[in-house]
Amino acid sequence: MSTASNTAALRTRFVGPVFGALLALLLAPGWRPYAVLALLQILAAFVYLSNASSGTAAWLDSFPLDDGWIHMVYARSFGEGLQFSYNPGEPESGMTSPLWAMVVGAGWRVLGLAGISLMATAKVLSIALGFASAVLVMRIVGRLSGQGRLGFVAGAVVVLEPSFAFAGASGMEVTLFAFMALAATWAYTESRPRLAGLFLAFAAVARPEGYVLVGVVVAASVARRLWAREQLELINREDARELRDLLLPTLILGGAWAAYNFSVNGSMYPNTYLVKHRDMGLVPIGNLFNILRGYYHHLSLFWGVMFPLASVVMGVGAWMIVKQRRFHAAPLVLFPIALSYAVAVNAPFISGPWNFFTRRYLDASIPFLVILLVLGLLHAYRTLHVWRVTRVPADPREAQVFNFGLNLLLVAMVVLPFISLPGGWRSLPKEYSWNTKNVEEVAVAAGMWIAENVPLDARIGVGDAGATRFFGERYTYDLVGLNTNEAIGRPPLDFAEEKQLDYLFVFESIYFDSWPVATKEETWEATANPYPILGGNIMGEYRADWTAEIVYVDHSVPQQIVPAELGLVIIDEIDPGNTQAPAHASEESHTYELEGGGGTVERRFRTLAAETIVDEGRTFTGIEEFIVTTVPGERLVVVRRYDAAVPASLLVFADDQEVERWDLEPREFFFGEDSFVIPASFITEDHTHVRMVVVPMPGRETASSFYYWFLVDEDVAGELAEEASTGPATALPPTLNSASLWARDPL
Repeated sequence: MSTASNTAALRTRFVGPVFGALLALLLAPGWRPYAVLALLQILAAFVYLSNASSGTAAWLDSFPLDDGWIHMVYARSFGEGLQFSYNPGEPESGMTSPLWAMVVGAGWRVLGLAGISLMATAKVLSIALGFASAVLVMRIVGRLSGQGRLGFVAGAVVVLEPSFAFAGASGMEVTLFAFMALAATWAYTESRPRLAGLFLAFAAVARPEGYVLVGVVVAASVARRLWAREQLELINREDARELRDLLLPTLILGGAWAAYNFSVNGSMYPNTYLVKHRDMGLVPIGNLFNILRGYYHHLSLFWGVMFPLASVVMGVGAWMIVKQRRFHAAPLVLFPIALSYAVAVNAPFISGPWNFFTRRYLDASIPFLVILLVLGLLHAYRTLHVWRVTRVPADPREAQVFNFGLNLLLVAMVVLPFISLPGGWRSLPKEYSWNTKNVEEVAVAAGMWIAENVPLDARIGVGDAGATRFFGERYTYDLVGLNTNEAIGRPPLDFAEEKQLDYLFVFESIYFDSWPVATKEETWEATANPYPILGGNIMGEYRADWTAEIVYVDHSVPQQIVPAELGLVIIDEIDPGNTQAPAHASEESHTYELEGGGGTVERRFRTLAAETIVDEGRTFTGIEEFIVTTVPGERLVVVRRYDAAVPASLLVFADDQEVERWDLEPREFFFGEDSFVIPASFITEDHTHVRMVVVPMPGRETASSFYYWFLVDEDVAGELAEEASTGPATALPPTLNSASLWARDPL
């Protein structure tokens, strides 16, 4: 038997039809294009891994995002014990890509025998899958166009596209997902539903967005069969067989993953979905425009003014594919659109340029966009060629001008969509270097410090849960909930107090600085980065002392503003959110109302004086209004206690007259106090209807109120007290009497 026959027999017997098809696909005759693509892929990865713009090159043992380290925690767990654990022995559902954790963990068990680290294994596999994705693009374009050279060009564009090359060098699951999506699409266009179904299942557990591709392929299959119907029929055996082949593997793998999630967190979804998902509605027009502006408009293929040209050319390519393959081609055309829509309905995005934290959600669509672009250029070339033959003028000089114009147009159409590639290669490798350096300086450094300085039995809470857990090797709670399902939806400090955590390693904020039971000890600061990627600039170690005595102060007394020093006296007050408030400070006595989203919150935080306040308050996104005691013809000073971690902008009205905007700025500690003056010209009665309207601005969509004090000048209060003691009982505002006015020390 020949060598080829032996190889075929072994492949059929031991490798199986799926991997046999992959080998046939990747190792087809003509090795030179594959060798060139592999060389280009290695060079592209080398540019990223070796870039030292930040002063440090990433190479193979670091990641440009802390989420890469989260995958390493699970990959190590799978490689060592065939389980998904964040803390040893405890199943957890913190992986966005269970397939990536399995692939890297299994690969490490093999490559580790040669001394290759887990991180290097992830990088090598990610780069290799980027190459495999380019090979699939080359085969798909070559098959659809009938031109192998054009397929090679398309594969080379995928390898050289800077965003996709960034994803390949990142060591994350982007190229795995892209490869599985391309393989499923290729198999479906080749009328191989069983193979397509297997790759669809792999795509679904490579990224949650893989289910979008499943839906697209199934919809295309149903539409294709309905279109071919010659009689009225609901479903036949061929329909059922194809749907079974397409859906059964996904139902098995996806069902197993859903069952695992349910056993861990009581939901079919992984922790990441439960934490990050926000309902954006079925038609998130604004969010879709943010994706167009923030992602696609800054992608090299669409950069700047190239956006309309590239869009038109891709549209032509989509039409060419549909015209040639009809419904079989639908996944190639619809996947980028469906992926963008699925991302848009799940989470809000900014309209400015995205960094890798958000780009990775859509980078798998890049190979599909390249296919459309290259095929669109081919169709444009063929159209121009027909024009050259059929519309050339009879006059030789006019014909020369006509041909020159067509050639110039062809060159422009070919060159312009790729003219921004050099710009991406100038900026993105620098971004990669800086992002990696910052992750190393903060998350990795904190993780190594934990390993060296924190007791083995300490209880640790973290905000960025990757490197701190991978290197720290301590029992760790993820305060965000991505890797600790108990913490999902819980305020981090409430969860930390419930678990009596000994240490918190989180980015500095006034929430943690104001925590009464802890002090900040160590810090790790990131070098100023022109391409920010971290959730903060300084990570702090907050060490809790659960035996320390906490000094509480009266929440109804201002802590940062002393009325007496300002010559003011309190004449009225409101305690929002406190159902046990005294009658004179209750919401009911002031006809207090809210409009818009929000609710009641209770907070316990340290004040400027290192004392602690426990206070209830209200949050709102619309309007806050109430009726308050005032003195006609006298100014009213409003003092407000608010959440100083969240800035707010309010438009203040007094008796339906617009006064001015009140900007509540961040402060050093959680409970901030600020004052606002309503001029005397707005105060005409002994009661004034005050309305506060939130002015929506980026980062200022919500306002909060924990306590209100309303003050007048001291001499005015003195006159009121004198009139109350000598004049009629109605001399004071009806809600007050002389006893309540002086019931508390006016400070």
